[in-house]
Amino acid sequence: MSNEYTPLDLARDVMKLVEKHGTDGAKLLAALREPYTKILACDLTNAGVKRQGNHIDNSKYLYYDGVMSITFDHLPKGKRIPPHDHGIWEAMGMYSGRLKQVVYDRLDDRTKEGYAELKSIDDRVLERNDTTIVAPPAEIHSFEALTDDTFAVTIVGGRYKDDRAYFKPETNSYVRRNPKKDKIVAAVAAL
Repeated sequence: MSNEYTPLDLARDVMKLVEKHGTDGAKLLAALREPYTKILACDLTNAGVKRQGNHIDNSKYLYYDGVMSITFDHLPKGKRIPPHDHGIWEAMGMYSGRLKQVVYDRLDDRTKEGYAELKSIDDRVLERNDTTIVAPPAEIHSFEALTDDTFAVTIVGGRYKDDRAYFKPETNSYVRRNPKKDKIVAAVAAL
């Protein structure tokens, strides 16, 4: 990377912003725009260390400290990731390409296992330099890359839940799966 702003600089900035704003998604996203602008202007094509992605094959750590991670992710065109939750906040800045993302609010009282009522609250196409965040209580999203060159810088503020809910909004249903162990898309399709 030839630019002065590094993933470590980004991590330090994010830590300060989380200290100031906590996990308030709207405030955190607004504050993250400036550091995201800096990192998205860098050449990240050869940066990072290979990691096992949850839904993708090409993902690299730019930063990891056991609590927060920053990754550089290639999102394969046409692979739809079904609506799922995280248990924490996750921000994404578009490095290149186009990504369709839908963020959902969960409306049911969460008392019936396998049942969930979701309402779409943000349905849009993200392009270069766009940023987004999913944070509790609206931490459910789905996405699909629309171009072959879709790369994103993802910041995760904690550890993902091991077992997550994967939703099928059209049937008000979900299954619990571990994305590192299970075949998620096949499991949701079987709902």
